[in-house]
Amino acid sequence: MNIFGKVKIGYLVAESNKFDEWIDFAQKCLGLCLAEHTEQSLSFRLDEFQKRLIITKGSQEDVTHLGVQLADEAVLNEVLSRFDVRGIEYQQGSPVDAEFRGVKAFWTLRGPKDIQLEIFVDELRTELPLEAKVSGFYTDASGMGHVAMTSRKPEKVIRFWQEFFDARLTDRIEQKISGVILDVSFLRLNERHHSVAIAHTRGLSLDPIRTRIQHVNFQVLDLEDVTASYQRCKDYGFHVVWDVGLHTNDREVSFYVASPSGFEVELGWNPIKIDEMTWKPTKHTSISVWGHKPRQPSAVHGLMHELGNFNRGLQSLKRDEYSPI
Repeated sequence: MNIFGKVKIGYLVAESNKFDEWIDFAQKCLGLCLAEHTEQSLSFRLDEFQKRLIITKGSQEDVTHLGVQLADEAVLNEVLSRFDVRGIEYQQGSPVDAEFRGVKAFWTLRGPKDIQLEIFVDELRTELPLEAKVSGFYTDASGMGHVAMTSRKPEKVIRFWQEFFDARLTDRIEQKISGVILDVSFLRLNERHHSVAIAHTRGLSLDPIRTRIQHVNFQVLDLEDVTASYQRCKDYGFHVVWDVGLHTNDREVSFYVASPSGFEVELGWNPIKIDEMTWKPTKHTSISVWGHKPRQPSAVHGLMHELGNFNRGLQSLKRDEYSPI
């Protein structure tokens, strides 16, 4: 059974103690709709789903769970049977935990890089208006957006998404950054150019990123949503990591900003949709056509940033990176 096109990213959960900063960041700067605010959690909407981004109380300052939505029960049974064949353990989440995530039911397993992967079919919806500072977000058949991560075991991460969710390779990028060649593979699960991107350093396999994902992407409906959000992020003092630019492969106009928890958020507009009848994977030698220039407040800060990434990369050699397969 081929399940390509019947899989999409559904929601993301992160852990943080910086609730006030997250409200400023997600609601006031990026334009997401604040749906719920309690002492233990925040949740934000992009569309009719009750929850798309959830922040739980805790000290990790990192992404902890990733929800993956399947089209129907038949697809769910197919994915679970694939787990069974490979001896991968999973369990059904409790009804209370399902409601907390804004879904009717879910199944959970330990995914690549220790991200708790949660698969579900039916979401919980709301008829409340979407009170957002942007014109809207594109989700539809493409899902919430995409996630990108660095990995010391890229082949295993790619195989995981291909073997269990029928992901397809869209294209690759290789680019020299700070003296290191970075290879990035872009995997699609549906019409979206990519739902998962996996980057690794060529040669000595390092992981210089502290967080489990490097960035999560949300797609807005209007170019002005990108520029206005970019300005709000600067006005509120959030660190814009990469200026507005146009990507080479998916043709998305976007910028990158550091979240209160450290991983980045890419806010973008108008990426291409893949025509399965004509598309052929290619390799690009640059990430952007124009823009996406790094913004560092000073040469000293830039040097410390590079040293921090290098040191984290060296530290990653001392620990194993979990992979289910």
